[in-house]
Amino acid sequence: MLEPKKSNRLNNIIADLSSKENKKVLFALEQLRKHGKKEAFLSLIDTLITTTDDEIKQEIINLLFDLRDQAVVDTIISAINNKKYASIKSVLISIFWQSSLDGSQYISTFIRQAIKGDYLIGIEVLSVIENFNNTFAEEEINDLKFDLDEAIEAEETEKVKLLISMKTVLDSLNIEY
Repeated sequence: MLEPKKSNRLNNIIADLSSKENKKVLFALEQLRKHGKKEAFLSLIDTLITTTDDEIKQEIINLLFDLRDQAVVDTIISAINNKKYASIKSVLISIFWQSSLDGSQYISTFIRQAIKGDYLIGIEVLSVIENFNNTFAEEEINDLKFDLDEAIEAEETEKVKLLISMKTVLDSLNIEY
């Protein structure tokens, strides 16, 4: 549980993220870098999808790419699966390879996103799975390769090459037999 003083500080930072004053939002982002907690993540990405200010957008993206707290992974995955954040899905996926957070336990989620998503999402997913160093269950990887085979067969755009590349990456992962 957060101490009252720290909890109050975090609540103030979160409140400032939705301010109409750019100066306040930028200061809140600066404070999040110093005192950020995973509880602020959704407010942060809410600000990203609502702001029209390019400087604020870039600061938020920079902050997201600097995340190091593995505790935020589940929240990022939930956001990736939430239609509300569809417009920034590629950014949310790219957090994993930009920040080096380990999302390997969600490999199925990433592959599903690549199959359903557009070319940009596919590129981000490919970057993420190329950086996995974990060992995966043989059955899960075989299921994902089957899903990719079906998607490759159905795909009629340039994305087919990306899906083939993903399958190649899956073939190179460490498998637990």
